[in-house]
Amino acid sequence: MHFSLEQLRAFVAAAETGSFSAAARQMGKAQSVISTAISNLETDFHLALFDRGGKKPVLTPEGQALLIKARRVLAQCGELQVAADSFQQGIEPKLTLGVESMALLPALADVLKQFEARYPLVEVEILTVGTGDVMKLLHEGRVQLALMVQLAFLHPEITVHGLGQVEVWCVAASDHPLAALKTVEWADLRQHRQVLLTGRYGQDSEGWRVSDSIWRTEHILSAIELIQRGIGWTVLPAETVKDKVRSGQLVRLMPAFEAQAWKQPVDLAWSSRHALGPAGTLLCTMLKTMVLSG
Repeated sequence: MHFSLEQLRAFVAAAETGSFSAAARQMGKAQSVISTAISNLETDFHLALFDRGGKKPVLTPEGQALLIKARRVLAQCGELQVAADSFQQGIEPKLTLGVESMALLPALADVLKQFEARYPLVEVEILTVGTGDVMKLLHEGRVQLALMVQLAFLHPEITVHGLGQVEVWCVAASDHPLAALKTVEWADLRQHRQVLLTGRYGQDSEGWRVSDSIWRTEHILSAIELIQRGIGWTVLPAETVKDKVRSGQLVRLMPAFEAQAWKQPVDLAWSSRHALGPAGTLLCTMLKTMVLSG
């Protein structure tokens, strides 16, 4: 079977216009060319696509079924051509965004929705990574952009744009001893196990370490599961635990030593060693305008 796209186009045009002559006019070809293309397609399929017994050709039952598939093939070919054209223009086929657990932002999904509307053919991968791991991924080129907690110092070849601050909460299970306290002191927190977000290569979020008794996890969902079971307390972005606090599954611990809510600075970062293409540049620009809650 060696049918061509031109034969499929002739078949679809004839079916949609109701005649071979109308299809020929639509496609800018001679009627004989359309008739021959459809006849050859029927030969390839070993099927009659049209009943030619009347004044105008009418689709056979087989023709009606194959018309749906022919339209799908032509649509997919169009998508293939659009994708090839975009890649020829230097648009990246795939972008990977690294997001540290402590830098999870609710507004990210809204930004990605806008990006998808502009570049629907670009595949987007989101890696949720532990504290410190994102720098390694940026240097390697494994991720092109990253959302991360503010760096303690600048790194060569890493460009950083400050996005602002997100509110973080100190939380524990409702039946944890700390939950019974109206306010907590440093000494109270030190007496109980802390679940700390960490990187795969051992980097702790040292800025939030208080207790000498530590459990570590690189994923924020694991931290929440452990805390809900009373294993310890932790510090997490408020947006990730607000619903569980409202439902009573977790309790927000109120530090007696802080007059204001705790904040975590968040940065957008990318490597100057690995140049961003058109899609990456647009996503970077969109992320810079992201509104942080808290």
